[in-house]
Amino acid sequence: MAITASKIYTWVLEISVVVLTSALVWFAFVYYPKVVDQYKSGAVLPTKTIYKPVYAESMQFPIETSAYKIVFESRSNTYYAFINGARLDEFVFNRDNTKLALKSALSVENLCSVKVIYASTQKLEIPDQFQNPGC
Repeated sequence: MAITASKIYTWVLEISVVVLTSALVWFAFVYYPKVVDQYKSGAVLPTKTIYKPVYAESMQFPIETSAYKIVFESRSNTYYAFINGARLDEFVFNRDNTKLALKSALSVENLCSVKVIYASTQKLEIPDQFQNPGC
C-alpha cells in the first residue's frame, strides 16, 4: 500500500488543525480566565515605574527640579539642560521631561527652532541618537 503525497499532506493538515484548535480552546477557556482572575484579585500587580515624573514649579529661567536644570544663556541664545540620571534610560526619561518643560515654558510645539544643549550631570556617555532634538 503506497502512501501518496496528498494523503501525507491531508494528514499533516488535519493534525495541524487539531493542535491549533486545542491550543485556542486551552488559551480561551483555561489560561485567559485564570490570568483575568489573578488581576482582579490583585495577585498580579502591574509593575511600577522606577522613575516618577517631575514637574517645574515655575516657568522662569532657570527652571530647576530634582531631575533637571534648564538655564538660558542670552549671549549665545542657547538653552542648557543639565539632566540627572545614573543610567541611560533614566537620563532619557528625564530628558523627555526636560523637553516638555521647555516646550511649556516657551509655548512652542517643538524645539526645532530653539538651540538646546543636553548635558548629563553624571558624565554619562550619551549616544548621538539621544542627543538630537527630534526634528
